[in-house]
Amino acid sequence: MGINAHRALHGASGAENYLGNLTVADAEKEELRQVRDEIRAALKEGFANWPSFIGKQRLFESAALRLYDAADPVLRPKFRMQGSWSYDTLNQVTYDPPQEIDLDDGLFLPTSFLTQEGQAHPAIVSDAYFAAVEAILSPVCDENGWTLNTEKTSCVRVQVRQGAHVDLALYAIPDEDFRQLVEKAAVRANAGFNRLLLDEALAFDEVYPTLPEDHIMLAHRTEGWKPSDPRKLETWFRQAIDRHGYQLRRVCRYLKGWRDYTWQGCRLSSIALMAAVVAAFDSAANAPAENRDDLALQMVADGLGDTLSATINNPVVDGQILDEGWDGECRNDFVARARELATSLKLALTADTRASALTVLRRALGENVPNDINLLDVVMVATPAILNKGLLGEAGARQERREPVKIGGEPRYG
Repeated sequence: MGINAHRALHGASGAENYLGNLTVADAEKEELRQVRDEIRAALKEGFANWPSFIGKQRLFESAALRLYDAADPVLRPKFRMQGSWSYDTLNQVTYDPPQEIDLDDGLFLPTSFLTQEGQAHPAIVSDAYFAAVEAILSPVCDENGWTLNTEKTSCVRVQVRQGAHVDLALYAIPDEDFRQLVEKAAVRANAGFNRLLLDEALAFDEVYPTLPEDHIMLAHRTEGWKPSDPRKLETWFRQAIDRHGYQLRRVCRYLKGWRDYTWQGCRLSSIALMAAVVAAFDSAANAPAENRDDLALQMVADGLGDTLSATINNPVVDGQILDEGWDGECRNDFVARARELATSLKLALTADTRASALTVLRRALGENVPNDINLLDVVMVATPAILNKGLLGEAGARQERREPVKIGGEPRYG
């Protein structure tokens, strides 16, 4: 005997389940979208009149000032969503406070690039970029009762309310590359491919994937400009979903829910969990069936402790690790809790009764797992073929107790 807990995790549309309880309400999503749109509108208007917020001498590198002897350059910011909203892995928080839902947006400022010692970098000064954005957004925040957080080193944070914020990463892209790409998009639009591309925002969506990766620079408060292509992580994750299906994304959300239930705050990042899930799916000979999310979660959890005990490399940035800043105590805690999760899932899926299985599941994953035994199904556990053939029949007959055997249903490849 065994337990199939798939319906408790995902199940049929419209029924209560763990994934549904992790999902952020539409009203909360719409609230953050409206904040994002107001921030974008303010920045478009502000950068159209940027000399009112920051001087040319401060905003531009000295080597770039002679490029703009007469007129001030026109600055037209572009925007692109990133993070959990673009990956579709956003979860509702478990503890509010201190946990928060967030929206990650990217601000891309087309500007001239300079070459110094063979390296290209934006003509604007990185810390002045932060200062300009904050000067533009400050009155907007005051008007709406939001708080501007200037302590984040790699973004500008707008605290919307307790439990929700918008993070704005500041990028620069070469205006010449961008201008040429937009012109090409406009030519195609005029030729009848898609007249909507004449709209500048849609044109950016068209040209964004074709920007050279080494020409996308992220502003950092203390480290200046850093090469950083936010497309890489999104592409990597979407390719993993193409290989393995949407079950992979759901398992990522289950693990994020487990993390948020287990710790009110910790350094175990969502990207580290996503990397662990993708690695587990990639290395599995046969992934569980699409209708067995419980077995897929167990498959990942079985190796999670080992994954967290070693260095976790960023899957898209060479030389960058995802466990930076973990001390020994922190790592040991992550590993221990991950192995507890694996043990709990094994106990739940091999339980004798639905009630005992549900108790173990809710203890491991929290109250977002519905308290309904009817969402759990009792299944028969197959006997290994080698025992049926009698090759170990004598030894098997002498055993007073046998370990339960886990099955994965029909295998799904790739």
